[in-house]
Amino acid sequence: MKLSKNKIPGEPIAQRSSKNSDGISLIQRFSFFNHIFSTFNSLPQGVFAVSLFGLFLGASTTMVYSNLGLFMKNELHASEAVISSIDGIVEAIAYIVRIFSGAISDYFMNRKLILIIGCAVSLVTKPLFAIANSSVMILIAQTIERIGNGTQAVPRDSLIADLSSNEKRGQSFGFSRSLKTIGATLGTVVGMIIMHLSCNNYRMVFFCSTFAVAVAIALLYKVKTPQELKKEKKEERAEKKIENPFQKKYLKSLDKHFWKLLALAFIFELGHFSESLFPIFANEFVSAAKSGSASMFISLGQVVCSYPIGLLADRFGKAKFIKVCVLMMVAANLFFLTANSIWGVYAGTFLWGGQMTAVQGLFLSLITEKVDVHLRGTAIGVYYCTIGLSFFLSSFIGGNLWHHRGHDWAFGYSILFCCLALLVFNILIPKKREVRS
Repeated sequence: MKLSKNKIPGEPIAQRSSKNSDGISLIQRFSFFNHIFSTFNSLPQGVFAVSLFGLFLGASTTMVYSNLGLFMKNELHASEAVISSIDGIVEAIAYIVRIFSGAISDYFMNRKLILIIGCAVSLVTKPLFAIANSSVMILIAQTIERIGNGTQAVPRDSLIADLSSNEKRGQSFGFSRSLKTIGATLGTVVGMIIMHLSCNNYRMVFFCSTFAVAVAIALLYKVKTPQELKKEKKEERAEKKIENPFQKKYLKSLDKHFWKLLALAFIFELGHFSESLFPIFANEFVSAAKSGSASMFISLGQVVCSYPIGLLADRFGKAKFIKVCVLMMVAANLFFLTANSIWGVYAGTFLWGGQMTAVQGLFLSLITEKVDVHLRGTAIGVYYCTIGLSFFLSSFIGGNLWHHRGHDWAFGYSILFCCLALLVFNILIPKKREVRS
C-alpha cells in the first residue's frame, strides 16, 4: 500500500500500528518492506504449515546427502562414476513413484495421509545409511529412502497448489522451497558440526538425521485439509462414483501446452547432474570436513532466490523466469570452469541451487494452472517422472565424463544442454502464448 507524503503521524498509520508491533509499523513506512510484509501475510496459513514440515524434512535429507558422496569415496572407495550413477538410479525411482503417489492422492483426495506414509518410510530408512558397509547397501538404503521421498513429494506440492490461488501460486511454491532449503542449509551446518566434533564420523551424522524426520512427521498434524476438498468430498463425491484419474479420458484433457512444458523441462534437466559431486570438487580447495559447505551454498541459493523469483514471476509472467533460471545455470557452470579457489565453487553452487529450486516451482505452478483439481497430483507426478528420467541420464553421463575426462567436461556438457533448452524454449513457448496467472 502506498503512503501519501502528507500523512500526519497518528492517523491511519497509528491505527494500523495498534494491530501490529512498533517494529512492523516502522517497516511498513517503506513501500518495499511494506510490499514484502503484506505478501508474506497474504499467503494461506496452510502453506506455512506445509513449508515448516519441509524445513525439517529438508534438514534431515541434507545431513545425509551433503556427506554421502565423500563417505562413499573415502570409506567405501567408490568412484565418481559409481556415486553419480547410484544417485541417478535412485532419483529416477523416486520420480517414477511420484506418478503413482500423485494418482493415489487424486483418487482418495487425502494428501495428508500419503504425506505421513512417505515420511514414515524415510524415518525407518535413515539408520540404514549409518550401518552401510558397501555401495550395494547404500544403493538399497537410498532406493528405499527415495521411495519414501517420492511418495510424499507430490501430495505436498498438490496440497500447496490446492491451498493457493493462481495469483499466489508462484509465491507459495517459492516460499515453500525457500523454507525447505533453509532447513537444508541448517542440516548442512549441523552435519558439519557433527563431523567436526566426531572427528569425521559420517555414520554419526547419518544416525542423527532421523530426529529431524520425526519432528517433520509431528508437524504434519498442523496441516489442515483445504475447504474446497472437504466440500468436494461431502457433496460431489457423494453424487458420483469415484473414478481413477489415470484413465485415458482424463489424460486426454492434458493438452499440448502441458506436454510442451514437459518437453522443455526434460531437456533443461539433462544439464543437471548429481550435486553429490560438488563436495568432491570443493575438496580440491578445502579439507574433507569443510567440503560439505558446497552443499550449504546450494541450499543458500535456494533460500535467497526461490521466493523472489516466484514473486516476480507471478507479476511479470512465469515462463519468462524459466529463461532467467536457464541463464543462471549457464553462469553457475562458468564459475565452476574458471574456479581457482573455493569462492568460485561457492558462487557456482549458489547459482546452481537458486535456479534449480526456483525453476521447479515455476514449472509446477504453470502445470497446476493447466489441469483440473482432480488431476493435479497425476499431472505433478508425470512432471516429476519426466525430470527423474532426465536426471538419471544426466547423472550417468555427467558422472562418467567427470570420472574419465575430468570435471571440466561435465560442466561443459551442462552448458550445452542449457543452450539447447534456450533454443527449445523459443520454439515451444512463444511470447504471445506465455501463460500468466
